[in-house]
Formats: sequence, C-alpha cells, structure tokens
Amino acid sequence: MRGWGVAADYRPAREVGGDFYDFIDLPDGRFVIVVGAVTDKGVPAALVMAATRSVLRASAQRLIEPGAVLERVNEHLCPDIPENMFVTCLYGVLEPASGRLVFANAGHNLPLVALGGATSELRARGMPLGLMTGMSYEETEARLQPGAQLLLYSDGITEAHDPGREMFGGPRLAAAMAEAGGGDGGRLIRALLERLRAFTAAAAEQEDDITLVAIRRLPAAVELADFRLESAPGNEREAIARVELALAGEGLEPAQMEQLKTAVAEATMNAMEHGNGFDPERPVRLTVLASAAEVRVCISDHGLGQGDLRAAPRPDLDAKLAGQQTPRGWGLFLIRNMVDELHEHGDDDTHTVELVLHRDARRH
Repeated sequence: MRGWGVAADYRPAREVGGDFYDFIDLPDGRFVIVVGAVTDKGVPAALVMAATRSVLRASAQRLIEPGAVLERVNEHLCPDIPENMFVTCLYGVLEPASGRLVFANAGHNLPLVALGGATSELRARGMPLGLMTGMSYEETEARLQPGAQLLLYSDGITEAHDPGREMFGGPRLAAAMAEAGGGDGGRLIRALLERLRAFTAAAAEQEDDITLVAIRRLPAAVELADFRLESAPGNEREAIARVELALAGEGLEPAQMEQLKTAVAEATMNAMEHGNGFDPERPVRLTVLASAAEVRVCISDHGLGQGDLRAAPRPDLDAKLAGQQTPRGWGLFLIRNMVDELHEHGDDDTHTVELVLHRDARRH
C-alpha cells in the first residue's frame, strides 16, 4: 500500500492459539484492519478464532460501518460460542489517501498512536463479542498524520509478568513505543519484544498469545533528485557524487552521510552487475527523497540477475579466506549495516532497493 508500512508478529502460547489479525482490501481502495483475541488458549480458542475471522471477512464485504460489522459478528457468535468464552476485537477501516481511520472496539486493548515522541490511545466503547445479543458498538474516527505509527496488540504482552509477578502493563508498553522512535513497523515490533524479554527475564514460559500489528503512515517526502546511470564499472562514483549533492542542504551528520554513500556505492554496483548484467542499454535509476524524519535513496535495476539482498550469505572472514565461501556478500553486508532500514520490492521488469536513514542521529 503506497505511502504506508505494515508489520505484524504473532506468537501463540501453545501450538495453536486464539489471537488473530487480518487485513481486508475493500473495493473502494480502503482497507480493513482487524485484531482480536479469544479468552482461552489451545484448540478450543483456535476454533472460535477461525469462526470469528470467517464471519468478519464475510461481513466486511457487505457492511460499511465498523460498528455494524461487530454487531453482526456478535449476533452470529452468541448462540454457539462455548460457555465462559468470548472474543475481544478491534475493527477499523482505513482510508490510505487521507489517513482517516474509523473504528469500533469490542472490549479489546486500546490502540496506541505514536507521533513526535508522544503516544496516545484511541478509545471506543463496546462489549466483547459472544457475551449477549443486542449489543451496539460505538464508532470513533481518528486521522493518522504523516509519520504516525499505529499499534494494535493483544493482552498477551500487557499482561505478561516478571518473576516477581508484576505485569508489563499498558503504561510500560506506551513508554517503550515512544522510546522506539520513528522507523518502520518491524523495527518497532522488535524493540517492543526485546523490552518484553528483558522484563520477563527468568519467567517460566509465555503465559498467553501475543499479537502485535504496527501500521505506519510514511512521512511526506520531497523528491530531491531522479537520474539514470549507464551500467558500467566505476559509475557508482557518479552515483555517490550526485546523491551527496542532492542531500547537501539536508543537514545530515557527516557520519550519516559517509554511511549512506557507502551503501549507495555498494547497492549501485550490485544493481549494475547483478541486476543489469553490465548491459549499457539497461541503466540504473536512482531517486533521492527527503522528509522531516528521514532520507531515502531508491536504486532500481532490471532484475536480470540475483538482485535479492536476502539471498547473499552472511560474510564469514575465516571461511572466505579459506575459499569455503563465495566472495559475494561483503557489499550486501555493508548495505545492511550502513542504513537504518533496507527494503526491496519489484515486479517482472524492475527490482528496487530502498536505503533509509533516519534523521535522528543517535544510532550513528
């Protein structure tokens, strides 16, 4: 989804669990975000979860308002759900172009929004699904600004305990989210799970299913340069010079600029050699973008070779010196470690690598 980043992580407490999340495309370009949890673990919870998800998906194609969707799902679940079991669920409809989010909440954990180092909660009232018929669900609207990060989660993280039986809790989660700062959702989720691991430390085992869904509206960016270079050895130096010139007024720390230049050189060489086969008729395209939060360099080739950065082996100095590992991989290792985020995407004709540096220079 252009202009947005989405990441998720699901960790059941047993082999199967009762947490769930889903993304559903709607015909008008909007999309649905769902996260929920069944009040049990194991096979019984998994069966109820599957039934709930199925009704949610069917309802999303017929009903527009999130509150109406939850009402229908609740009426469907009440007659058949096992005794002493219910489902909490957050159901939202996002309009990507505007950032408008309309949502209803059936007793689920309150979503968190982080922007500019501060966090806030999104509130809407409603009873959990499956408890009693005739329930209505309040709808609330929020607007996610460029750079905002939305976090949906289950109580498996907030109700986790340390060895002294203190709960991780919502305030600790919100503080950890604020401290994680900007960046993609994957980075945020990793930071939260690392904080949770440090908190639970010697606790015996994971107590409940854990679900984390992070949705970020990418900061508005200005295009500073867009150029093509012939796929020829040595042209990576021209790429470095033109990227540095484009970013001359952007206030990057010298160490950041040097790291970015190294990554640009390696990625451009990889694109020329492995993506375009040094074919002079197939140029490499570089686009330089900048926003208040980050700078981004996109390097595109024609995807003829093994351009996938994940395919390269992790460099092992001893193995390379012994001739047991291919020389390929050092450049890709540098790219990964010189930038804050590395993304790849493509189609049948084009392969693109995106190098992202956050303006927050603490990492550097």
